[in-house]
Amino acid sequence: MDFSQLQSISDICLLVQDLDRSVVFYTEKLGFTVTRRTEGFAAFNSRSVSLVVWQTNHVPDEPRAPSLTPALREEHKACLSVKLPSAAEVDALYAGLSERGIPFTRPPADYPWGARCCYFTDPDHYMWEIYSDIPAG
Repeated sequence: MDFSQLQSISDICLLVQDLDRSVVFYTEKLGFTVTRRTEGFAAFNSRSVSLVVWQTNHVPDEPRAPSLTPALREEHKACLSVKLPSAAEVDALYAGLSERGIPFTRPPADYPWGARCCYFTDPDHYMWEIYSDIPAG
């Protein structure tokens, strides 16, 4: 059986430089709830996939972890996407998160691939996308 068919993805783990800074961002700015926290590690409650942040110098059996540096804004390595039911909900969430100080790159816009999207980054420059499919045409 192919790896992709074994199970659904259960966790997204982000390697971060400063665990405390990330916990503050994900709880106070985005509203996640911490479900488990140990030295160098925090897991957050999410609807379908667990979101985990690991401080780079606490990743087990990873000799390169302490030397990892955060990606520059121009060098995103991943984009985490959250799909909403409608374009209006994208706009509303954008407005609410902007009021909380989330650093969006620009307001929501309609893109040629059939989605209304907006993007922001977390303290370690991981890119997040909020989007909704929009009718073609």
